[in-house]
Amino acid sequence: MPVAAPKTMPLPTLLLLAVVGMGAAGCAGEAGKAVAEAAGMATTPQEAKPFVQETRPVDPAYVPVGSVVTREAPRKPVADFKTMEAELEAKRISNEAAGNQAKALGATPPPAPAQLPTN
Repeated sequence: MPVAAPKTMPLPTLLLLAVVGMGAAGCAGEAGKAVAEAAGMATTPQEAKPFVQETRPVDPAYVPVGSVVTREAPRKPVADFKTMEAELEAKRISNEAAGNQAKALGATPPPAPAQLPTN
């Protein structure tokens, strides 16, 4: 069974198709979106949920990268840092003790194999 060579389109036809395709793509805009939505291939953005709308500021202030924005931030007293440091040190000691206990338990020899009774 002989295999036929694929048919080629003449160059003017290909150019015409390319120009028509670019023109259609450029004019798609809202009409193209409406057709895509009707066909189920595009979606419309949903409105934000009420709790999101309540938490967003009405006029969000954009802060560009690299800008210097100053704001008042309450500083913690040194005593709070000392308390946190003591808590973390106690947790570290507790973790080390648990790790040493796990090492000791893991170092026990395995039990001897079971002895089968001989009759």
